Amino acid sequence: MSGSRATFIGDAMASVVQGIVEVRALTGHPPVIVGGLAVLARLSSPYRATVDLDVVDRLLGSEPQLEVLRAADGAEPVEPAAVLLPTPYGSVRIDVLEVRQAELDRPSDDPGDRLHASSHAWANDSATEMTIEVAGMHGGGRLEVTTPVAEPGPLVATKLQAVMNRSVHKQGTDLQDVLRLAFDEATRPAALRQIGQVDAAMAQDIALHVDLWFVRQRTQTLRWIHATGGQGVTDDDLDLVAELLLSAARR
Repeated sequence: MSGSRATFIGDAMASVVQGIVEVRALTGHPPVIVGGLAVLARLSSPYRATVDLDVVDRLLGSEPQLEVLRAADGAEPVEPAAVLLPTPYGSVRIDVLEVRQAELDRPSDDPGDRLHASSHAWANDSATEMTIEVAGMHGGGRLEVTTPVAEPGPLVATKLQAVMNRSVHKQGTDLQDVLRLAFDEATRPAALRQIGQVDAAMAQDIALHVDLWFVRQRTQTLRWIHATGGQGVTDDDLDLVAELLLSAARR
């Protein structure tokens, strides 16, 4: 559920949530959560599971988080910027999304690279604390951790940008995540308000990506979404999400 607490039922998410505990212990501070777990935590009703954990590192600490995590006992590096970290509930892949200040001070000429840096910095800097819980585990077990989680607006922006360089399956789930965030009553008002408040440069990059995926490449987008469990999504849904997000990004 959305708000200050998100609860997942069953064992499927245990290693992912325990991964937050492990990252906090290793780095000395709570990680900022983005990606699928953040989306599912923000939605009123999670519609899928996730097996990965995505965290943002603004590289403001003394040592990059990725190096710290890869140095942990039993950790296995995964290229280009991830680590397989052992937990009592199984290993979890942790992707570290690094943002360098230079990328923000001197934005790239490529809108995808610009949005990667700006959206993840926005996600990090505006994240709010949530308690994430796994209940109803086998044997009556329960996990709980509190950590900063990205807000709906930044999640839309990061998901729009992520589509370009992903596998077909990930592209479909990323696009479904954007749809869910734009349509869910728990996330839509915040997502549209937050996108409406970002600076003009980021708003323009968001609009470019919305136009790419939901207007110009809509046939491919619908195919990817249908291939990843979103068979009920229609052309009308794509029209509506494009209208909502382009209106919010208009300056």
